[in-house]
Amino acid sequence: MLNVLNSSASTFNKQTDEVSRTEVDAKIAKISDVNEAIRQKQKEIADLQQQVKSMQSQTEVSRTKLQEAKSNFAAALERRRGEIQQQRKEFETILG
Repeated sequence: MLNVLNSSASTFNKQTDEVSRTEVDAKIAKISDVNEAIRQKQKEIADLQQQVKSMQSQTEVSRTKLQEAKSNFAAALERRRGEIQQQRKEFETILG
């Protein structure tokens, strides 16, 4: 009877160890999967951050070019106004 009890206890312990090992292995695999998903999301975030930096840089270049064009236009406009005023004075002198 004692041998049967010992044998049953041994079998129970082996089965419990196997179930525990299976559960632990499954949880470890799940943790690994979640960690991999996190790494992938971090890479996606880093890629998006790089895209944002690139877009910000392009926007700054565009802003600078626009300001330069605006400044050049304003200077050209003033220059042309001065030329027209000078021509008007010359015509008034000639006609005058």
